[in-house]
Amino acid sequence: MPGLPHRPLHRVPTRRRWLLLALLAHTGWGSYPVLARYLQTVSRLPSMSLLATSMTAAALVTVVTTRPRWRALLRQPLLWGLVSVVMVRAVTNLLAARYTHAVYVQLVTLMTPWTVALLSALFFREPAPPRTGRTAFLGTLGAGLILSARVDSRVHQVGLRAEDGLGLALAAVSMVSLSLYMLLVRRSRNRAWRGEEVFLVQSMGVLAVGWVATLLLHEDWHPWLQMDLSDWAVFGAFAGLVLYGANRVQIAALQRIGARAVSSLLPWRMVVVLGIGVLLLGERLTAARQVVGVLLVIAALWWYLKE
Repeated sequence: MPGLPHRPLHRVPTRRRWLLLALLAHTGWGSYPVLARYLQTVSRLPSMSLLATSMTAAALVTVVTTRPRWRALLRQPLLWGLVSVVMVRAVTNLLAARYTHAVYVQLVTLMTPWTVALLSALFFREPAPPRTGRTAFLGTLGAGLILSARVDSRVHQVGLRAEDGLGLALAAVSMVSLSLYMLLVRRSRNRAWRGEEVFLVQSMGVLAVGWVATLLLHEDWHPWLQMDLSDWAVFGAFAGLVLYGANRVQIAALQRIGARAVSSLLPWRMVVVLGIGVLLLGERLTAARQVVGVLLVIAALWWYLKE
């Protein structure tokens, strides 16, 4: 990342190290709307079958590397609340990317720091780290500049449609679910849950919903047989780098530094959305102020991460 000192990770102060890992997780999740939209609108994969297969792949990797304490975990009421929130988040986030533009989904997601702060104050009274509010404000201002002008795209007509309204509503539900998820994962550390256990339990819940939904909806699986190498590469990135990799890193960061610190870095996702969107969806910035917005997001993150 531009502006950060080049030091080995083990010599970076602990808090900054976890912030850097949180930023890595946001990089993965920033690519989620683009990859999900590509797989659903370009590769034409049915939504619930995509959810089921991708989460199954991520869960299988975790099962091989994890020995969960099932008996102790299943007696935890917090676990069931976490699984419920994750299932709502997974379904609405995937469908939102199907029905509206990736940058619109990410714009709604940028409201997460304020929702986290509100819910945290109401239920947990968790103090915010230094610079959290100012960083979130500057980053969101930069994201607003990015969205203040038209974004060209090969697969999306500029201007809101009725279908976009549905996508934005789903994105709003997904955003609230994400806020609750971040706070609940933070609480899981107080119960000595391991990050891999949290991920395995939530992935099992999501894949169960995906498989039941795709069977009940009688989704057409023929598009899976028509995928070419590039489609499979996007699916591999979606399942491996995002659903598995970004999930695991995000859980670890949430357990260590809390929901407010992690959510304050969310504006970085907008930069990632636009960067990957250029490659997969043909999205392009059309105004100089959008470039200023990108630079503002990067500057805000550099200020937050520096000592």
